[in-house]
Amino acid sequence: MRTIRGRIFTSLIIVMIFSVLTTVFLFNHLIDEMLMDQARNQLRLQMTKAIDIIEGGDLEDLSTEDLELRFRDRMFYADFFVVDASDKIVAAGEDDMVGGKIHVSMSPRDHFFTLDGQKMMYTHQRLNKGLRIIVYTPMDILKQISGRVLRVSLLSIVISFAVIFVVGLWFVWKTTRPLQQLKEAVSKFNPKHRFPGIPQGDTSEIGQLINTFSSMSERIQKQHQQQIEFLQNVSHELRTPLMSIQGYASAVKDQVVTVEHGLNVVTAESQRLIQMVDRLLQLTRMETLQEEWKLTEVDLQDMMEHVHQLIAPAAADRNIQSALNAASLEMAIPAEQIFQVAMNFMQNAVRYASHEIKLSLEEIPGGFRICVDDDGPGVPVQERDSVFDRYYTGQSGITGIGLAICKQIADRLGAGISCTESPLGGARFCFEYGQGGHHA
Repeated sequence: MRTIRGRIFTSLIIVMIFSVLTTVFLFNHLIDEMLMDQARNQLRLQMTKAIDIIEGGDLEDLSTEDLELRFRDRMFYADFFVVDASDKIVAAGEDDMVGGKIHVSMSPRDHFFTLDGQKMMYTHQRLNKGLRIIVYTPMDILKQISGRVLRVSLLSIVISFAVIFVVGLWFVWKTTRPLQQLKEAVSKFNPKHRFPGIPQGDTSEIGQLINTFSSMSERIQKQHQQQIEFLQNVSHELRTPLMSIQGYASAVKDQVVTVEHGLNVVTAESQRLIQMVDRLLQLTRMETLQEEWKLTEVDLQDMMEHVHQLIAPAAADRNIQSALNAASLEMAIPAEQIFQVAMNFMQNAVRYASHEIKLSLEEIPGGFRICVDDDGPGVPVQERDSVFDRYYTGQSGITGIGLAICKQIADRLGAGISCTESPLGGARFCFEYGQGGHHA
C-alpha cells in the first residue's frame, strides 16, 4: 500500500486482528480459570454434603443424585467412590466400580486424575477406618460450559469489533479525504490563473496543512504577478534610455543636433542604464549568494555627512532643503552596505519630498538608528508592509529595487527596517542596527 489511506487501512486491520486474537485468548483463559475455581468450590461443597450423609447413616445411603453441581443455569451431578487403605473401591456412585482398584493421589496440590481415558477434577477427604472418599466430575462438563460462554462472548466481540471497524473506516476516509482533495487541487495549480480549488481547512493538523498550502499558493500567485509587473516596469525603464540613445544617435547621424550635445545625452543615458543593470545584479546576487561582508571601524557621523553631500545636488535641482543631525559615533560595521542603505533612503526621500528632507543618526544600546524624513505625500498605512517588496513601486518610483535592496541588507544583518509616518508630514524610513544581531 503506497497511499496514506491504504497504509492506515492496513494498519487498522492488523491492529484489529491482533486485538481480537489477544482478547479471545485472554478471555478464554479467564473463563477457564473462573470455571475451574467454581468447580473446585462446588466439589468442596458436595464433599461436605457427602460426609454429612455418611456420618448420619452409612456408605449405602450416599448416591450420585445427592451430589448436585450447578454452573450458571445448568444442573450436573458429581460422582464419587470410597477406597480403603489398599486403594480398593468399597463403595461408588456406579456399582460396577465396586471391587476394583484405583490409585488417586492425596496430595493437596493434585486436582486431576484419569478414569477410563477421561480427565477428572476431584477433591478427597479421609474417613474412619482408613477409608478415603473422592468426589469428582469430568472435565468435559467444564469444557461444554466454557465453550458455550466463549461462543456468546465471541459473538459480542465480533459485533463490537465490526462496529469499531466501520467507525475506523469512516475515520480513515474522513481523515484522508481532505488530503486527496488537496492533492488534486495542487496538481491542477497554476500560478498564472486564480485557482479557488484548494479546500478550506479546519483547525486540525491536516486542516492547518491545507490552509498553509492555500496561503502558499496565494503567495506564489502574488509573487508571480509581482514578477510580471516588475519585468514590465524594468522593461519600460530600460527601454526609455535605450530609446534616448537610439534617438540621439540617429539625430547626430542626421546632423539634427550637434555631436557634443548628442554624445552628452548618450553618455548620461548609458550611465543611467548601467546603474539600473548594476542594481538589478546586486539585488539578485544578495538573494542568491551568501558572501561575507567585512566589518570596518568607521565614524558614522563622517559617513552620514558624505551621504548628505552626495545627495545635495539632486536635492538642489528639485529646490529641496536637506538637513543632517548626527553625532560622532565610531563602530565596526559593514560600512559599504550601511552606506548604501542611507543613500537609498535619501534618494527615495528626494524623489517624493515637497520641500524638505532630513537625515538623522542616533545611538541606541548596542548600535545605532538611521532615519530619513520627508514632507511628501507619505506612504499609506496599508502599503507600509509592502513598500520593501522587491517589485513594489510608488507613484514616482522607478523599478522598486532600491528599498528591496535595503530590506535584503537588513535581513542579512539581522537589523530592523521600517516605514512610518514622519514628523515632517511625509514618510519616515528607519534602519536600526545592533551589533548583537549581525549575521553577515
